[in-house]
Amino acid sequence: MKRTINFCVISAVSALLLTSTVMAAEPEGITKRKVASCPLNSGGPSLLGTNWRVSSTYGNAIDEAVDMKMTVNLDTMAGDTGCNKYAAKFKQVGFTGFTITHLNRTRNPCMRVSTGEGKPTVDLSKIEGAYLRIIRRMGSVQQLDDGKLVFYDRNGKKGLEMTRVEANAS
Repeated sequence: MKRTINFCVISAVSALLLTSTVMAAEPEGITKRKVASCPLNSGGPSLLGTNWRVSSTYGNAIDEAVDMKMTVNLDTMAGDTGCNKYAAKFKQVGFTGFTITHLNRTRNPCMRVSTGEGKPTVDLSKIEGAYLRIIRRMGSVQQLDDGKLVFYDRNGKKGLEMTRVEANAS
């Protein structure tokens, strides 16, 4: 009887030690992230608090007259579409991906914007709608050395390109 109890105790302790060792082990090749770092992992410096201007959607340039902006916060990407403000709440997926979990925006009517005398106007409502649909499809992001931020959809296709702007630039 005493042997059986000793065997059970030794087995339980061994299992506990083995489990805690396995759970504490870091997967090989994965670097730890600082607690205060941005969960939107771009492979470059932290995006936390950075400001960006949308420059293209799926390779289509956004006219300079359209001022669509985004700021990266701890769990949201928030900004201005040119006629409405938005906040896209996201969560990290794996080590380099993300998914938009909720998107809110104001409901102001959008105007047509002049791109210059004799040039066609831009319908902000169409651009805003397309941008908000596209950002929901994005699944990863890459920060480039030339001040660009590129978002890729879940199929790996470049969907959004943004250019970094200074915090006090309008």
